[in-house]
Amino acid sequence: MSDYHRILLLAPPEMSRSPAFERATELALSTGAALHILAFDYVSTLDVATLFDQKAMTQAREGYLELHRRWLHQETDRLRGRGLDVSCNIFWCHHPLLPIIEYIRDLDIDLLVKDVHREPGLKRLFATPLDWQLLRDCPVPVHLVAGHTHPLPRHVLVAVDLGREAAEEAFNDTLVEAGQAFARQCAATFSLVHVHDKSRSYVHEMGWGTLPMAEGLEMASRADEQQAFKALAQRNGVEKNQRYFLMGSVIETLGAFVDHNGVDVMVMGTRHSHGLDSILGSTAENILYRSACSLLALSPERLA
Repeated sequence: MSDYHRILLLAPPEMSRSPAFERATELALSTGAALHILAFDYVSTLDVATLFDQKAMTQAREGYLELHRRWLHQETDRLRGRGLDVSCNIFWCHHPLLPIIEYIRDLDIDLLVKDVHREPGLKRLFATPLDWQLLRDCPVPVHLVAGHTHPLPRHVLVAVDLGREAAEEAFNDTLVEAGQAFARQCAATFSLVHVHDKSRSYVHEMGWGTLPMAEGLEMASRADEQQAFKALAQRNGVEKNQRYFLMGSVIETLGAFVDHNGVDVMVMGTRHSHGLDSILGSTAENILYRSACSLLALSPERLA
């Protein structure tokens, strides 16, 4: 039985069969889910121009929407010919986050699929791209699809951060289950990974944490994480040849693993961040912009 019943695709404004368009289509075909295609158009010059000639610019805007609407209807007809239950809608909107969330809740969507939109690093300091907003606020799992990918992924990786709280253990179980289901529905290879970052093993009580812990305490910390990782894998039926306990900096180590093992999709949890972290971004956001693989992100705040 499929874990997805209703998939929402945010269609690219370029009116093209983008990687996300193909991914959502193949996911819907493989799972039997209904596919809803949602598009947003906005041209700032047209809105500004309405101040001078409202009638003419309104007509221009409607003409622009109609062109996009015609393309969407052609694509939905083509997909229906392949046996899909598909619908589409289009809106003129500058800030689509809230309409997207309302659409998800109204239609009881299970999964949101969108192309990755990469912004220059400096711009991200002053504006929050829609991808980041969705990672932080979307009430359902978000699948951000990178370019030059297979229609269906061939290797799905779940990356977990191990904690001692019961809620953290439960969320890791949810991540593993979601990754296993995603891999199963795509007939993809599945892997589970945790990165032990030795730099975390510092005495934070000692000012700014500049003093390393004694080697014995570091070994104990690593052993605890290894045991927790083993327990997580065993609880969820992850085979030994699917488990990878790695050492190093989280972002660099995960990126290297993705590159060396041909990972198509990384499944990760996201958390709300504040202060400096809101500028630098969560690990999931950093992976998204540094890695060539796609991302399937789940938020514990939204799943709670």
